[in-house]
Formats: sequence, structure tokens, C-alpha cells
Amino acid sequence: MKEGLMETKWLTVIEAAQYLKMGRSTVYKLAQEGKLPTHKVGRQWRFDAKELDRWLKSWKLANLEERS
Repeated sequence: MKEGLMETKWLTVIEAAQYLKMGRSTVYKLAQEGKLPTHKVGRQWRFDAKELDRWLKSWKLANLEERS
């Protein structure tokens, strides 16, 4: 098995919502709109914690640049 896959922390929608401090419905909406990095496993969404970290940092930077 590849090393990167073993180190990946996969989150469910509920865990991702808690991790991002967002509502579950917001996470679902962003995932369905393709605005949040997700992976679909069957009918379930899975989220890579490292990808969520990168997304959150880029989202914060974009919002700071808009305010400047």
C-alpha cells in the first residue's frame, strides 16, 4: 500500500463539519457545489483533513485580499 494513503486522515461529513466549525448542511452544500475538496465513496462523502486545511487557508487568504 502506498505511504500517502496510510497517512491520510479521512473524515465523514459530521467530522468535517466539526473540524471546519461549520454546520453539516453547509458542508454538504459546499461539497455538492464542488467548492470543498471531497471524495465520494459509494454514496458517502469523505474529506481529507490535509486538503481541508489547504482549502481553509486559501479561502481565508482570498477573503483577506478582497477586504484590502
